[in-house]
Amino acid sequence: MKLHLVPAQFSTTETLLLETSDFSIHAFTYSTGVEALRIQIGRGQFVWLPFFGQSLWSWKLDGVEQKFEGFVQEPDYAARDFLHNYGAFMIHCGITAMGNPTKEDTHLHHGELPLARYKEAWIEISDGPYPISLCGKMQHRIPFIAAYEFAPSLRILGDGTSVYVDSTLKNLQKTDLRYMYLNHLNFAMTQAVRLEYAMDQFTQDTVTVLDEVVPGVVADPSLFLKVGNYPVYSPELVAIMKNQPQFGPVSVNKMYRSDGTVVWVAANTKELDHTVAWLTKTPDRGACGFSLPATAGPRGLAEEGRQKNVKTLEAGNSVTFTYVFGLDKQAENKKLQQAIELLGGQYE
Repeated sequence: MKLHLVPAQFSTTETLLLETSDFSIHAFTYSTGVEALRIQIGRGQFVWLPFFGQSLWSWKLDGVEQKFEGFVQEPDYAARDFLHNYGAFMIHCGITAMGNPTKEDTHLHHGELPLARYKEAWIEISDGPYPISLCGKMQHRIPFIAAYEFAPSLRILGDGTSVYVDSTLKNLQKTDLRYMYLNHLNFAMTQAVRLEYAMDQFTQDTVTVLDEVVPGVVADPSLFLKVGNYPVYSPELVAIMKNQPQFGPVSVNKMYRSDGTVVWVAANTKELDHTVAWLTKTPDRGACGFSLPATAGPRGLAEEGRQKNVKTLEAGNSVTFTYVFGLDKQAENKKLQQAIELLGGQYE
C-alpha cells in the first residue's frame, strides 16, 4: 500500500493518518510551519519531515530521545543555512558538495540536501520485517552547476529499534556528475562509554583526526575511542576513516553504552567508502556522531577534490547509498545480523 502525502494534510492540530494493530502515523506541523509525521511502532517513535530535507528529526526508544542535545529545537523553513536548522537526528548531506566550506569553496555548508524542498513524498506499507517505508523524490536543476534526482527511503523495523536507509542518486545530465554524500547521524553522547570500528589498526596511518581537542589524539586516534573518559570535546572532534576492503562489503561500527546496550551503524562500503566521526561535549551540548556513512571526508569540495575523494557519476546513471542503524543489547546481535544480510554481507 502506498499513501501519497500533500501539505494540505498537515495542520497545527495533530491528526491521525493511518492506524493498524502494529503502528500509528499522525500528521502535524511545527510552529514554524514545517510539516512532520509522527510514527509510533513497537518500542520506537519517529518524527520525519517529508517535505523538508526528508530528515528524521527525532528517534525515541521507550520514550527516550536518541539524538544529540543542545541543538535547534524545531525545524524552520526560514533557516538560512545548515547550522541554523541543525536539530535533526538524521540528515542527508550533499550532493554537489559536502562538508564545511573553506575559503576556497563557494558551496553551502554540507551542500543543498539538508535544506532541500521535496514535492513528492509518500509512505509505503508492506509485509516483512520493515513494514513502514518513508519515501520521497526531488530534482535539483541549476544551470551550469548540476541536474540530478535524489530519492531517499527510510525503512523502519517492526519493533522500532532499527532503520534501513537506501538513497538513490540519478544523474539527469548528458555529461558526468561530480558528487559527494554523507548521512549525518547525530546520536546522543549520554551514557556513551567506548567506540569500536571495523578496522584492524586505529592509528594515524588509517585515521585522520582534524582537531586536537584531546591532547595527543591527532597522533594517536585511539585515544578518543574511550569517549566516556573525557568530560569535554570542545568545540568538536572530527575524524575521517577510509573503509577497509579486507573487512568485506559491509562495515560495522559500534557505540557501547553504560546501560548495557550497543548502538551500531552498518554501511555498504562499495559506495560509502568513508566513515566520518563527529563528537562534541560541553556543558551546553553533547553529540556522538560516531559513524557517519560517506563518500568522502567533510573538509569541503576543494580539499576533498585534492584528496581524490569526489566521485563521478556517468550521464544517465544511478548510484544507491545503503546503510542501517539500530540498537541491541550487548549480548545479542540479531538485528545487526539481519541488517548486514540486507546490505549483502556476512557477519561473524
